[in-house]
Amino acid sequence: MNEKPYYFAYEKRYQAVYEAGFSRWGHSPDDAILYETLKNWVETNDLQGKKVAEFACGEGACGVILSELGCIYTGFDISPSAVKKAKESLAPYPNASVWVLDMVKEKAPDAPYDAALDCMGLHMLITDSDRNAYLKNACAVLKENVPMLFFRESYRKDAYEGEVSSFEHWKRISGEDYDTPMKRTSRDGIDCYIPLLAARAKTEKGYREEMSKAGFDVEDFVPVDINEQCAFSATVFVRKAAKCRC
Repeated sequence: MNEKPYYFAYEKRYQAVYEAGFSRWGHSPDDAILYETLKNWVETNDLQGKKVAEFACGEGACGVILSELGCIYTGFDISPSAVKKAKESLAPYPNASVWVLDMVKEKAPDAPYDAALDCMGLHMLITDSDRNAYLKNACAVLKENVPMLFFRESYRKDAYEGEVSSFEHWKRISGEDYDTPMKRTSRDGIDCYIPLLAARAKTEKGYREEMSKAGFDVEDFVPVDINEQCAFSATVFVRKAAKCRC
């Protein structure tokens, strides 16, 4: 029997919050900063009518925004519960679809894509090998010289920059408690007790190095103001390098 990867804990979280009565856990389509970032990105890169993939799509908030902006959207996430919720949100949009997929182990089907998005997904991967595999799989399904946007990824100037070989290794490095349930309250005032989920921050140098290694050119790195989704984060604008062999 295959053991589920540590990042499958996101499925357990979605199950727990939905059972508690949460209508939504992650981003909302009415997040003003998210909307403006995606709108500018779509317009700058002329993505209307183009195929845009989102990896770690969660409940589909970005998919709703991108669909309304005229993109042909395909979302992927490892969590069946999140994908189900995303399909419900995206039902009014005929050019949108969502699928269960583990991007660490699998490449997205129906490639190549004209652009891709990751909204708070990369930082949930802890080990160097998982992050590298995911980034290479993402790069591989893109057309040459097209953009990818990493939105609100965990970022700290003093982040650990050494190698992380396993989830157990990360727990020793971070010293975080990923087992004890903590109280979280929904926008509707509903309480739920769930454990902290692992997220690995990187420095700007760390992000630039791993993006370049995977086959991307980093065009901009923008620290983000403190927000309820991720207290310390950055948005990274990259482009698949010309003649990339990923």
